[in-house]
Amino acid sequence: MTMLPRAYREGGLLVWRHLLTLVWLNLIWLVLSWTLILAGPVTLAVYALIATSMRQDRDPELRALPVLLRRNLLPGVLWLLTVVLFVFLLYTNVTFWPGVLGPFGGVLVVLLSAYLIWLFVALQPYLLEALSVTRLPFLAAWRAAFLGLARDPVAAHLYVLIPIAVIILSVLFRTFAMSILVSVALTFAAVQVKPFEEQTEPPDEWPDEPPRP
Repeated sequence: MTMLPRAYREGGLLVWRHLLTLVWLNLIWLVLSWTLILAGPVTLAVYALIATSMRQDRDPELRALPVLLRRNLLPGVLWLLTVVLFVFLLYTNVTFWPGVLGPFGGVLVVLLSAYLIWLFVALQPYLLEALSVTRLPFLAAWRAAFLGLARDPVAAHLYVLIPIAVIILSVLFRTFAMSILVSVALTFAAVQVKPFEEQTEPPDEWPDEPPRP
């Protein structure tokens, strides 16, 4: 266990402690994401709830989710549009340049595109933190995301294995994926940015020694 990256250990601990809450958060995310326009805001809202409560060793209050959803409406829509634009540009370049550059150039384009996808996903924990918790303006949030990745590039790139595992499990166990996997990925993202702050219980107080006769 000690050989695992810190975010893996702490994320697994939070998932174990708050499994039922994560199921509810994931179901809420699924319902609101069906509207498409709310997919971005609800992603930021769920991340903010996890980061501001579970990361501080507190049970999240689902009642706070509507307020967080309204607060993250515009940043969430902008974040979703960025994801859509990134996918569109990547698809057009992967389909266009191999035909122009030939087989060898096509392989280079595919490899470069694969790394850009990896880098884009590695930036997401820091971007979600900056948008929904720190509440930076959109361009400043991207700057903060790149700085966060630059501070710990190895751990940031290793985080991408979590979404990959989520996708694999989604393909293998569709019912299970529908109930928990998005909120699990956001939990690991939250502890990727900042460590879990476990609250230590105060020591038991012994009663005063009775007076001697």
